Amino acid sequence: MRVLVCDDHDLFREGLRLLLEKLDAGMQVTLASSAEEAIAATRGAMFDLILMDWHMEGMGGAGALAALRETAPLTRVVVLSGDRDENLVHTAVELGAAGFIPKASPPAVLMKAVMTVADGGVYLPSAGFTRGQARDVRDAFPTLTERQADVLRAALRGSSNKLIARELGISDGTVKTHLRAIYQELGTRNRTEAVYMAAEQGVRIS
Repeated sequence: MRVLVCDDHDLFREGLRLLLEKLDAGMQVTLASSAEEAIAATRGAMFDLILMDWHMEGMGGAGALAALRETAPLTRVVVLSGDRDENLVHTAVELGAAGFIPKASPPAVLMKAVMTVADGGVYLPSAGFTRGQARDVRDAFPTLTERQADVLRAALRGSSNKLIARELGISDGTVKTHLRAIYQELGTRNRTEAVYMAAEQGVRIS
């Protein structure tokens, strides 16, 4: 697995690299000390996972996440932050983050969160880890149609509406219509709540 770690704190960045390599000796970890450096890295290589600090010098936060989703649309991005405010988590998910890990998490929790996302799941702090067998979208939410399940899987990967439309060969308007139907079926109000529900249900996507 190829992982890109983007964090402007040298000690945390190096420590995370050591933890990842301890978890899997075959893991290829690339380090970036800024969003600009990470964006440049995604233009020259493909990554399976990006771990991005939210608060960085220069470009950071929403701008950095949006830029990485643009340059690496097929790569899952997980936000790391010392701030676990619910509004911040909501913003990150709405912008396409596939997970949010508080920096204060113990190493064991941080590593389990990373592996949850790498395995196709979603990790959010209040959702925690779901016990039991991992489930596909259709198993967790059997009332969804096949197309709705496809749209939800793409949304859980962090794909924008525009990218979902491109992947599925439908219009942006049709994607929005499917998402509204999905939210109604799941009893959620928006993408963030749907992602939380998927995390709590132990949903895994390929």
